[in-house]
Amino acid sequence: MTSPPAQREYVFDPSWEQETERLRTNEAIWDPGTFERFAALGVGPGWRCLEIGAGSGSVARRLADRVGPSGHVLATDLQTGRLASLASLPQVETVRHDLREEELPEAAFDLVHSRMVLQHLPDRAAVVDRMVRSLRPGGVLFLEDTDSSTLFRSFLSEDFLQDVRAAGYGLMRESGHDPRGGHVDLQLVLAAGLDATAEGRAVMVRGGSDQARHYMLWLEFMRPRIVAAGLLDDARIDAALAEMADPSHHWLSQVLISTVGRRRGAERGR
Repeated sequence: MTSPPAQREYVFDPSWEQETERLRTNEAIWDPGTFERFAALGVGPGWRCLEIGAGSGSVARRLADRVGPSGHVLATDLQTGRLASLASLPQVETVRHDLREEELPEAAFDLVHSRMVLQHLPDRAAVVDRMVRSLRPGGVLFLEDTDSSTLFRSFLSEDFLQDVRAAGYGLMRESGHDPRGGHVDLQLVLAAGLDATAEGRAVMVRGGSDQARHYMLWLEFMRPRIVAAGLLDDARIDAALAEMADPSHHWLSQVLISTVGRRRGAERGR
């Protein structure tokens, strides 16, 4: 299957000079909540885990800590260069893998996790089915995708950065991004036959922080397309970046919806 060129431009652009920083600042926003959910799920020694879209490797590293030397973590991504630091962990294997086209090992994992990947992909039902088949009986599928409707909500004003959100996310939607991706995840997991629940979490972002830097990088990346489309000019984008950098400003992130589904069968350890 072939993705539209615009989708590849937004989602899979390893050549952008600031992509590593963008990934790491994204981790600064979402890792704490993801790690809390690993603990709540009971991920522990001996588990076999699959991390899809491993990015810079922070989630795979935390999984490696939890499963210990008797466990195994398979970390996959379209670009594995940023995962080189995981080579020192014997329980971690890194593999280049295209989830859109390539199969996964069958009935191999106690946990399959993916964060902010599925919402960018076409034919998501087929992708979820592939993930489900890779679970052992009783295994857990843990998907995290966003609802962007809350982004930049702030006490400062009702319309704080809303023109920026509308411009950037409108273009992303044209490229294949689903602004309600987390909602779709739950329906797909239920349709795949798993027992599933979902919850949402958001982060209050302070201007000038590492978390705020993520949104600044997002806007810088989207700037050429926003300006070319005539949605905003450079002066407005510069002003928005200054607002994001101001420590006196606080705003809400997207809602990250965590969907957890369990494949029917004996739960691990029982």
